[in-house]
Amino acid sequence: MNAREILKQPTPPKLTTELIHLLTNLCFFNSSMKSADLLFVFGSNILHQAIGEKINNFLRTYSFNTVLLTGGIANYKESYYEPVSESELLLRHIAKSEFPQVNFIVENKSRNTLENVIYANELVDLSSIQNIAFFSHSYASKRSYLTLKKVCTTNSFSNFPIPIPVNLRDQEITQFDWFETEKGRALVWSEYLRFITYGKRGDFPIEEVEGLLEQIKTLLEP
Repeated sequence: MNAREILKQPTPPKLTTELIHLLTNLCFFNSSMKSADLLFVFGSNILHQAIGEKINNFLRTYSFNTVLLTGGIANYKESYYEPVSESELLLRHIAKSEFPQVNFIVENKSRNTLENVIYANELVDLSSIQNIAFFSHSYASKRSYLTLKKVCTTNSFSNFPIPIPVNLRDQEITQFDWFETEKGRALVWSEYLRFITYGKRGDFPIEEVEGLLEQIKTLLEP
């Protein structure tokens, strides 16, 4: 079992209204889903059936030439272990026979967002694709977008941010209410720490968000 480089749910500082606004703009990416050459699905170790059903619905509504599912076997502390890759678990819930015109590709080695893109790029030259739509967890959607931009510098992007359920009342983590729950605050704060750690070391380009990072840093200074 692997230890996470950054805790999944660290304890955040006290969040002011201004800090909430900046963290929302930093972590959440929104560009309405539309038809594209490729639907890129980032790995997830939860919600496979729900994500699969959502993909089915989008395939019925929009046009995608290729669906690229990513994600290897999740083996992190705090994660539910399955001896099957995330992408293959997800594929079980997609009605492939209903979409014979779609090319389904499975990447099953990656263990994180950066590897999702790196290993997927070995299967499909992402830099050659003009229009990409992507699925990712809502709170990680900006980082997912920027990681794609590491290899897709000239592409047009749209996305569907997957809301994560936070409690038995079916409350979900979205850009509008993440700060209302302890889990939501922890997950978004963890994303900020990933921007600082992964972005600064070059896992993804951060030019688009450097201004936000500086503003957040200033607010956090004593």
